[in-house]
Order: sequence, then structure tokens, then C-alpha cells
Amino acid sequence: DEQAILDTLYGYGRGLDYGLEDAWIDCWTEDAILDWPGRALMHGHAELRAGFRNHTHAPQAWHKHVLVEPRITIEGDRATVRSMYARLDRYTEGPKIRAFGRYRDTLVRCADGKWRLKERYPEIESIRKEAPIGAESFPDSPEARKALAAT
Repeated sequence: DEQAILDTLYGYGRGLDYGLEDAWIDCWTEDAILDWPGRALMHGHAELRAGFRNHTHAPQAWHKHVLVEPRITIEGDRATVRSMYARLDRYTEGPKIRAFGRYRDTLVRCADGKWRLKERYPEIESIRKEAPIGAESFPDSPEARKALAAT
């Protein structure tokens, strides 16, 4: 089960980074919630798909969502995962960490046996002010202002 959960978590970053829309959507339950800081709360596949389409992907912007040290707790067909992340981006001087923070996730085992995200709450702990090549600055939000102030 832990490996199947990790496959879903890694699929989130791979799908987002490389523009694999259907694979990314398959990481989510039909009623999933995603709360990207600075953006409207997304609920369900239609809103997730719209959020995906408004996000950058290769080759427009090369970036990597890197999952770090996931702590998985499984209780039956439900799992909670607390992990850290770093987002690597291209800047004129070369690759740099654009942001880091943590994810608070809830996954469920679906009828087809696949573990999917039911809820994801990213928390930004630090971000770069300047936008990377091919992307915009982070949307203004209380979380972004707090992360910038800590830099």
C-alpha cells in the first residue's frame, strides 16, 4: 500500500511538470479538494482540470515538484501523508529552488484499488520573489506574503 500511495504522490508532480493532464487527474478522487495558496479552492475533477490548465508545464516552463520525506499513516482504506516539497525552476543564472514547504494530504483507496488524493493542502514556507523562466510570480496571498517575509 505504501508504494501505491507513493506512486500517486509522485504522479502528481510528474503530471504537473510534464503536462500529463489525464494522468494528473487520475491522481484525484472525483470529489477531491486542492487548496493551492493564492488561488481559489478547487473541488472536483472539473475545477482541478481548470487549475491544471492554468499551471505551467514543460516545455513552456521547466520545473520539478520534488517530494521529500513522506510520512504515511494508513488506516484501512484511508491514508494521511505529511511530507515536504521543493519546487525547482529555471532562472537566467541556472536552476534554483523556487519554493519549499509541506503537503498535508489525505488519500483513499478507490474501488479500482488505486490510491487517490482526496485532499491536498500545500503550505508554502519560503518562496523566491522573482519569477522563473516561462512562469509568473506566485499569486499574492497571505501565505505568499508570509513566506516572502521569512526569506
